[in-house]
Amino acid sequence: MKLTKRLLMTTAAAFAALGLAGPAVADKETEERQTAAAKEAVDTSKFAKEGPYTIGVSAGYLANSWVVFALQHIYWEASEHDEIEEVIVTDAAFNPTKQISDIEDLIRQDIDLLIYWPVDDAAIASVLERTVEAGIPTVQAGGGFTDNAGTVSNAYISQWRLGEMVARNLMKDLGGEGQIIAMLPIAGTTAAVDQLDALETVLEEYPDVELLSAEYGDWNRAKAKQITENLLQRFPQIDGVFSPAGQMSIGVAEAFEEAGRLEEVTMSPGDEYNGWLKWVADNGQGGAVTFPTRAGQEAVKIGLSILKGEEVTRGTAVESEYIAPEDIGEYVDQDAPDDWWSSELPEEFLPKQ
Repeated sequence: MKLTKRLLMTTAAAFAALGLAGPAVADKETEERQTAAAKEAVDTSKFAKEGPYTIGVSAGYLANSWVVFALQHIYWEASEHDEIEEVIVTDAAFNPTKQISDIEDLIRQDIDLLIYWPVDDAAIASVLERTVEAGIPTVQAGGGFTDNAGTVSNAYISQWRLGEMVARNLMKDLGGEGQIIAMLPIAGTTAAVDQLDALETVLEEYPDVELLSAEYGDWNRAKAKQITENLLQRFPQIDGVFSPAGQMSIGVAEAFEEAGRLEEVTMSPGDEYNGWLKWVADNGQGGAVTFPTRAGQEAVKIGLSILKGEEVTRGTAVESEYIAPEDIGEYVDQDAPDDWWSSELPEEFLPKQ
């Protein structure tokens, strides 16, 4: 199998969840509807074809560590199948217009399967539909679930369920009372909308917990730190922090520590971003709710099933799991950089440090 990369992969300092641009509002009913839609069977007979196969990967962005690991999972799974001849990867660098062009270019290269994660769902909806009309199945990898006509299936991580798990563990650690802030990813993305809705839904059960402010740190450690510094000036008392993204959690915790207020705050679980796992190991609180990088691997499996004409569902959930602080030692790598992710990748497929 030949692996082709259009652009150099980099591990930048930002946490990456595969957040999708989505609606401005969300609620528990939306989550329930999506869960039901994900169970719907898809007739893949029109996509059935013999190998060898070329897989196109349209990355909305590659400049973050989560995506780097998810992509390595794609490579790993592809290496296990002799019928996969080539993997071609493009990087839109957060530019929706470029992602449209990238997908059009991949179609011209006669790919057999498109795996993608978007900069913006709405922006690429039309080109995805054209991809499917051209007989090329599409699989969305990671992030939230989408049932757009141009997406045949999804390997998805429920941002709502992740947010709910983070919120419930924070409420438990707070004893059900106090004043909290929320640090969310990019405003308007499915990740931000669903995480905030999950938090607010849980808070309805805890009238003694007040949400002081919900902020958007864009999966960026430095930005989350700066925002928190401002919040510490505004609020003389902050008892807890809701922050599902480990990289932003680190920035938040640094701001509290430099202000001499770390002892007053309870941090929520983050994710399995290694820098956050190191902090949990050192401080004995928070834990993690996983955002599995193997979503990329699941997308390849789904895509192969489609190419073989096998029935698939609209979505395969890659479930998050809670890791208690006392168990974090099994996942943290003290010798690896912060921009590292706990995963099951074999040594030969781990990103270069």
